[in-house]
Amino acid sequence: MIPSIRVRDMSEALAFYVGRLEFSLDSGGEDATNSSLTRGDGHLMIETAADFYTDQYNEAIRERLGTPSSTAFYIEAEDLAEFHSRLTAGGAVRIVDPLASRPWGQEEFTVEDPAGNWLTFWRKPDHAWAARLSVTDRERS
Repeated sequence: MIPSIRVRDMSEALAFYVGRLEFSLDSGGEDATNSSLTRGDGHLMIETAADFYTDQYNEAIRERLGTPSSTAFYIEAEDLAEFHSRLTAGGAVRIVDPLASRPWGQEEFTVEDPAGNWLTFWRKPDHAWAARLSVTDRERS
């Protein structure tokens, strides 16, 4: 599955995703209405509200642009701690939830893009942490 994020301004979105969040541009670009991005194994599509669809659907897309969403996209990041450090040092990214270890064993943090979309970057737990979590879970049973 490859999520598609609708944006108002492709140049601004690419500056954020490629420039700050270190995604690679696979296709599209500043003059395109649709761009494909990757970071590690994660894939995203970003697209502007172009008239690709029916009038009703195009209007619905435009109405929803910039409205808060409760959806967060989870993207694995093997370099999680270093990536978080680069983002906090730069200060140009709004971090909604700082880097933390979660009770289920993974580490993660969440950022917000200029359109208000949330992206959570996470790292799989190492085997030692997962084993401790499993023992704790068994002790509760």
